[in-house]
Amino acid sequence: MKVLIVEDTKTITNLLQVYLMGWGLEFFDAPNGALGLTKARDLKPDLIISDVQMPEMDGFALCAAVRADPNLHHTPFMMLTSLKDDASRQKGKLVGASAFLNKPVSVDDLRSKVRDILKLPATRY
Repeated sequence: MKVLIVEDTKTITNLLQVYLMGWGLEFFDAPNGALGLTKARDLKPDLIISDVQMPEMDGFALCAAVRADPNLHHTPFMMLTSLKDDASRQKGKLVGASAFLNKPVSVDDLRSKVRDILKLPATRY
């Protein structure tokens, strides 16, 4: 299964990959929403994990663009953000996010959400 991580901080991208190792997932990344949308269209990933606050195109705009694309509109889309206000959470739901996790992300919450979305086995090894 292909997972596209759209995140402007390479350290966080690397951490997410480490946290999700063990299920045989194939990871791809993009440093902003505009490149993320291009990669999503090329790859047709099984899951997109995106930061919200990024240059060029934020996570809300990326999610809306994914939902508007007939080839991607069913792709699960998980938002990760340091925004903790209810308005941001509501905006995420409004644009079609499948899940919304706050940074710093809990490893257990991340694994649980990804496992549920992709219907992965509980044990990773």
